[in-house]
Amino acid sequence: MSIMPRPTITADELLSMHEPGRPTELVRGELRRLSPAGYWHGAVIGRLAGRIGPYASERNLGETFGAETGFMLARNPDTVRAPDVAFVRRDRMPSEFSSGYFPGPPDLAVEIVSPNDSYTEVHEKALSWLEHGTRLVWVIDPVGRRAAVFRRSDDVHVLGPDAQLTGDDVLPGFAVQLSDLFPGGTGTNPAT
Repeated sequence: MSIMPRPTITADELLSMHEPGRPTELVRGELRRLSPAGYWHGAVIGRLAGRIGPYASERNLGETFGAETGFMLARNPDTVRAPDVAFVRRDRMPSEFSSGYFPGPPDLAVEIVSPNDSYTEVHEKALSWLEHGTRLVWVIDPVGRRAAVFRRSDDVHVLGPDAQLTGDDVLPGFAVQLSDLFPGGTGTNPAT
């Protein structure tokens, strides 16, 4: 009995099948359906995007993107991934409008860990962002009240709730206390 290979999907096909509220990524031509985020997860996304967006806008640094924004990372087979929050420097923004995915990686990709995410999945996704050219990746764990900062595959730092996430040279001067991103005050252990 021979096993038929799965048909690969292209980025254009993925874009045409987009269903609002049904996040999907494409990894080497294979669809990966994602579960909608829980409300704690969404609250952390909102708090972080609500800080990065105005900061970047006031300084004309670039654009901030919310969850479900697709970034075209590779072709043949296609890879389109969507971080929970992303930032792209102004000099990398396309000059013309396009309804497609962003052509390339974000400069900053942020992943918020959900309770059903495995460490392996989240670590693999962070490394994938770096492999495709993202300069800074933050993996924020609301349950553990910590974040992992990836600058390179061999440069990863874990921060506790009293530490600050900084934008390094991607978002110069940006800083936010990690605990300010977690709803519910200190000591709570939310389900995202």
